[in-house]
Amino acid sequence: MGTALEAAEPAPSASRPAWEFAATGTRWRVYHDGSLGAAVIEQAVAAIGADEARWSRFRADSECSAINDAAGRWTPVSRETFELLEACVAWTERTGGVFNPLSGTALRAWGYERSFADDGGPRREVSPEPRPVAGAIELDGGRGRVRVPAGAHLDLGGIGKGWIAGRVASLLARVSSCAGILIDAGGDLIAVSGEHRVAVESTQADGPDVLGYVTLAAGEAIATSGFRNRQWANGDGSGAHHLIDPVTGAPGPRVHATVVANDPVSADVLAKVLALRPGWVAGCRHRALVQFSDGVLASRSWTFERTGTI
Repeated sequence: MGTALEAAEPAPSASRPAWEFAATGTRWRVYHDGSLGAAVIEQAVAAIGADEARWSRFRADSECSAINDAAGRWTPVSRETFELLEACVAWTERTGGVFNPLSGTALRAWGYERSFADDGGPRREVSPEPRPVAGAIELDGGRGRVRVPAGAHLDLGGIGKGWIAGRVASLLARVSSCAGILIDAGGDLIAVSGEHRVAVESTQADGPDVLGYVTLAAGEAIATSGFRNRQWANGDGSGAHHLIDPVTGAPGPRVHATVVANDPVSADVLAKVLALRPGWVAGCRHRALVQFSDGVLASRSWTFERTGTI
């Protein structure tokens, strides 16, 4: 396995200078003004790798796997993991349970128990009978330990990536004086410094490639959540995807939601919530958009720039 520095390389097709590397099951790019050197990127890649090692449910030695293996019992965790799980609990309460990282049990039942980087094929011969996600994450701050219910399975995929992106954005802001850094974490974008105009892709089969453009100020993030990139058909012909509705235990609607927020975790969680509850977009105070197969719905604050480039 190569070093962090060997894992990152200049992105050959970038419209402006960028470093590119693989992490969290996707491709990351860090755009910059030409002054972001390899030494800084080495720190960033190493930090991402350390966090991924803590929170991936696909790694047997991760803290996430340790919590799942000990379901029903208290598990000591690092400060970093405890803080992430505190955020999970807060978001579960804030969204009335529409966001719930204990949906990992249902995800596994539907067939998402191995990474999409692995071979394909039907993931289950027979799809499960949907069951609502039950239970809650328990936190013991005094002893630095957590507990999930017996039989539960924690999945930190989406919020974990947003949390990692926020941490690496803070790192880059702290160690680099580069004036124009934009992180692309597999399609979720974070403006570390400077102002950036970014494209919002269309997910409609007969739509344009790009719906329009939005501008991110420093510190803002944009995230899209939907069924397209992680979907499959089980052996019984039932279609499935990775966004499980905790209330029903079944895959959610076949839509995509995009949210602009003041941090990547808020953008990611709210995009997932709107992908599960698309009708809520009308009351969303953030810039938010939901794409259906035949049209779009947007929040009142959503505006498009019709021209521009990333």
